[in-house]
Amino acid sequence: MPLAPRPANPALRPAVRHLAGALAMWWLAVAMLPAQPAHAQTPPAPPVAGAPVAAAPASSGARQKILILRPESSVVADAQRLALAREVLAQALHYKNLDAVLSGADLVEEMFEFECTEAGVECIGKIGAKYGAQLVVFSEITKSTAGGLQVGMRVIDVLQSRVAQSSQQPLDNSDKPMQAVQRGLTVLLGPVDMPATAEAETPGVIQIVLQGGGVALVYIDDKLIGRTSVTGLKATVAPGTHTVRVVRAGFKEWIGAVLVGSGSAVERAVQLEQLADVTPSGGTGAPTKPADESITRKWWFWTLVGGAVTAGLVAVVIASIPAEKTATGAASFLIDDSEAYKDPIFDGVGP
Repeated sequence: MPLAPRPANPALRPAVRHLAGALAMWWLAVAMLPAQPAHAQTPPAPPVAGAPVAAAPASSGARQKILILRPESSVVADAQRLALAREVLAQALHYKNLDAVLSGADLVEEMFEFECTEAGVECIGKIGAKYGAQLVVFSEITKSTAGGLQVGMRVIDVLQSRVAQSSQQPLDNSDKPMQAVQRGLTVLLGPVDMPATAEAETPGVIQIVLQGGGVALVYIDDKLIGRTSVTGLKATVAPGTHTVRVVRAGFKEWIGAVLVGSGSAVERAVQLEQLADVTPSGGTGAPTKPADESITRKWWFWTLVGGAVTAGLVAVVIASIPAEKTATGAASFLIDDSEAYKDPIFDGVGP
C-alpha cells in the first residue's frame, strides 16, 4: 500500500519563506542590470586634433616598433612613392624610443596575404602584428582640391586597433618630400625626442694661390685636386682641418694645414722654395743656367796649342842641323878692258 505523505514540520516554514524571499530579491536585482555582450571592450576614444601619439617613456627604457608601410598613390610614379617611404623611415629613425622598419612589399601584396579587401584598421593591424610592430604608419599621395599634391598620413595603434592620429600635408616636390614628412610625423608622433644635433654643415672652399706664377699640383688630404692657374685653384671641402700639399718640379714641396669653417672660404698664398742645381745623380730640380765651360774645352784652344807645338818641333829640327864651314879672306877682281863689253852692266862698246 502506498505510504502516506509525511506531514511538514511547522517550525521550518518561516525559514523557507525567508530564503525564498531572498532569492527573489537577488534575481530581481540581476534582472535590473544592463545587458553586456560577452567579451565587451571599451570603445577607443577618437583621436584628438593636435595630440600626437606618445611613444614609450624614455625613463622606462622600453622601445616600440613602428612599421612604415609603402605609400599608396595613383598620381605619382613608383619612384616617388619609394622616395616618400624611405624619407618616412629616415625621419622615424630620429626617434630614440622607436625601432622603425620598412615593409617588404607594397600594401596590396601585404593585404592579399591576409585576404583583406580594404586597408582598414583591422587589416593594417594584422600586417603590423606580422612584423611585430605596435604602431603602423600608413601614407598616401593624392591631389588636393587646388590641383597640387598632398601627403595623407595616419598612425595606427595595433594594440588598441584604432587610428591614433592623422595628418594632411602639402607636397611641394614629390622627389624631395623631407619637409612634408617632417611636418606629418611631428603631428603623428610629436617632436623628435633625440638630443639636439648640430645643424647641417655647409661645405667650405680652399683657394690656393701660387706666388710668383707658374703651375703646381695641389693635393688635399693626399688626393690630387688639380693644377693652379693664374687665379689659383679652388676646391670645395667639408668643414674641418685639411692637409694641403703643393708640388712643382724644381721646387721644394709645400705642406700645410688649413682650417675651413662651415660655409666659409679660406685663401692660402703659397711661396715655393727653389731647389739647388740639378746633380748628375738625378732629381726633380728645375733646370738652371749651366756653368761656363773651361777654356780647355773650347775647340779653338787645342787648335792653337797644336799649331804652337808643330812650330816648336820645326824650330828644334832646324836648329839641330849642323852649319857648313865657310872660308873667309880677301878677294880682288880685275876686269880686262878688252873684254869689258862682255859684262851686261858695262855700257861700253864692243871691239
